[in-house]
Amino acid sequence: MKLKIEDIMFWILIALIIGLAIWKLIGSPTDTASLISLALFVAGSEIIIWKSIFKIDKNTAIGFAKIKGELDNINYKLNKINDKLDKK
Repeated sequence: MKLKIEDIMFWILIALIIGLAIWKLIGSPTDTASLISLALFVAGSEIIIWKSIFKIDKNTAIGFAKIKGELDNINYKLNKINDKLDKK
């Protein structure tokens, strides 16, 4: 499995969320700044997760379309064989 830029960005965003939570526990940032930053980091990580989920769904749909085509070919060949057997 290759490491992609999306994977790296996801883990960076998770690290930033954890870092911001720890920083907030210490009391450094204001409430407004920390909430805005946290919302941006969470939204970014969610976008990356949804993008990868939709990519998996797309690949699955393509796989099923290929299998359907192969099954249609098999069905066509079986029908031809049945027609030949019925003629004899």
